[in-house]
Amino acid sequence: MAKTGLIFLSNVTKINDICLKASKYVKNRLYIKINGKPDNMLPVVSKQIVDLYSQATSKCNNLDVRLLLKSTESKNIKTNYPIDLILYDSHLTKDINSLQQSVLSLNSGSKVHSIELKLNDFGKTNEEPVKTYEYVALGGTFDRLHNGHKILLSQAALRATKHVTVGVTDVNMIQSKKLWELIEPIENRIKAVVDFLTDINPDLEYNVVPIRDLYGPTKDDPRYQLIVVSEETARGAVKINEKRKENGLQPLETYVIKLAQDLHPERSHEEEEKVSSSNHRMRLLGTILKPPVPNPNIPDWPYVIGLAGGIASGKSNIAEKLKAKGAAIINCDIIAHDLYKPGLPLNSTLSETFGQNIITETGEVDRRKLGTIVFSDKEQLEKLNSIVWPAVIEEAQRRVRALGEEGHKVVVMEAAVMVRAKWYTHCHQLWSVIIPPEEAVKRLQKRNGLSEEEAKQRISSQPSNLEQVANANIVFSPYWSYEYTQSQIDRAWSHLQEYLRSRK
Repeated sequence: MAKTGLIFLSNVTKINDICLKASKYVKNRLYIKINGKPDNMLPVVSKQIVDLYSQATSKCNNLDVRLLLKSTESKNIKTNYPIDLILYDSHLTKDINSLQQSVLSLNSGSKVHSIELKLNDFGKTNEEPVKTYEYVALGGTFDRLHNGHKILLSQAALRATKHVTVGVTDVNMIQSKKLWELIEPIENRIKAVVDFLTDINPDLEYNVVPIRDLYGPTKDDPRYQLIVVSEETARGAVKINEKRKENGLQPLETYVIKLAQDLHPERSHEEEEKVSSSNHRMRLLGTILKPPVPNPNIPDWPYVIGLAGGIASGKSNIAEKLKAKGAAIINCDIIAHDLYKPGLPLNSTLSETFGQNIITETGEVDRRKLGTIVFSDKEQLEKLNSIVWPAVIEEAQRRVRALGEEGHKVVVMEAAVMVRAKWYTHCHQLWSVIIPPEEAVKRLQKRNGLSEEEAKQRISSQPSNLEQVANANIVFSPYWSYEYTQSQIDRAWSHLQEYLRSRK
């Protein structure tokens, strides 16, 4: 099977099932080139953009599909990735030799085969003419470039004759997004946009820039003539034009693209109906975000998973689900409770450090009183951690060894301070649990009987969700239904078993 293929289509070919048929021969990337005269091709291509990328989501989502927009009578075709296979529909059989010679990025390392496909015609198109502009703009998050993004970018590039500017949202503009902590760094997102645009039409100028507000460069640059938006961001175009009017500039014409329906075969009811980055991020939950690397500082067995997550994140619930899969569980919070017991050295040290009033009549540590002291004073919290953490991790490691001797293959070490204390350095992998902070506040209020202010104070004293996932191999979010959480566990456990088999 070829890594990268290029399929030539005539201008009367139906796009239906193109991806599905091509995916039998191509596994990574599929370029599509429509042949025809440039004068009457823009309406055809505009329609094919929507049809093609919508179909790609449902029928061959693993293929990186790219519809080439460069002049359809161009003698030379250059792509960013070398072509291993040429496919063509039956209308172009007589032209295949000249078409193959026009591809400048053929993989010279091996013989390039050509395969004829029998495809259906759609007949004449009644699409409206496509108006073009010298300077076109658009914006978006462009996280993990998906087919919805490709529609937006392609329609912008199709309508540009000289220049396209893309604003990529940064910093404060992404924090309202679902699972924003999993959004790729802006450098990666900009790189992906540039790679896609220069691939589908290398003849245009591109300016792909980070933006920290709605307007970007469109608010004060008179050269822009068109802004391309989706249905859900159309209001943004209105605001941009209001700002341009304030600045004495002509308003931008607006091209609005209908939202592409997400026809992914595994889409759950928790996910959005449209093709979106949010859906993609939700589908990353329970999958390997960072491949594990060997930890030479600890024994190979038992295999230790560090389970991190803030207070009220649902971490213990995830641990129970992993236990049901066969993992042994070590709860470091319970270890701390045990070490707090009357008569043990830690109990005495805490009373000496924070005062006798944190000790109850029965000699137990009153955790609520202790929490009131440390969660409102960073210095006191650090003092508590310096006392408790060494004792807890020492006992946790002892229990890991004991569980290994009992025959357990996988041990999950659960700890609220896993990330802050860097206890994941004593583990083979780090798995993190996150929920939106506002949801954590509600859960903590209900569970511990705290005021909203008290709950916020405790949550803010812990590592943020962004810190929790920074080094994580796998991330969970038990924010949605029981079934959706269980599906994340199932995926993670399957990945783990496959990985462990590969280590033997």
